[in-house]
Amino acid sequence: MSPREEAGGDASPKSLPDAERIVLEALDADDFKTALTILMDAYGTQVYRFCRFMVSDPALAEDTHQVTFVQAYESLKRFSRQSTLRTWLFSIARHRCLDAVKVAARRKTRFEAVAEAPEKPLDEPTVDERLVQRARREALAGCLGELRPEVRTAVLLRFQEELSYPEIARVSGDRAATLQARVARALPVLRSCLERKGES
Repeated sequence: MSPREEAGGDASPKSLPDAERIVLEALDADDFKTALTILMDAYGTQVYRFCRFMVSDPALAEDTHQVTFVQAYESLKRFSRQSTLRTWLFSIARHRCLDAVKVAARRKTRFEAVAEAPEKPLDEPTVDERLVQRARREALAGCLGELRPEVRTAVLLRFQEELSYPEIARVSGDRAATLQARVARALPVLRSCLERKGES
């Protein structure tokens, strides 16, 4: 970061890092896929590290990291250039992390309220049920980790982020039909992996 940026002043185009200059050129050409790719290459690790420190759970940090770049892609057309791209990206990450922390806090509060209640409501899972759910989540995470990155990304964006195939296509640059076929082929693989781990 330059002294000018540290002091809070706007950076001139000449002082921007090469990645930022290239992204701005891509935005000028309406090449949003290239802009996103460069942003992810330049700042992906930094954003994940930030999310990891903001959100203690690694899986939740990964989710927040992905949501940050999905939102960044959707907002690139509206980037006002009032700050550096890095600042803008971390602003998005900050808001998404704060959202994740609030959701986690609400879940924790509900869990503590249930633990302190004299009688457990019928619709709340038992301790055994929660342990089973946790084991299933861990098994699923392990099976997802065995998929190729591009397949895992498509599966997560479809089922975790609930994006449509056209939306995933805009993020990944692949055709919607290709993504749909990729996910369809991955589901039996995941099912077989879960069965091997003792999960139905």
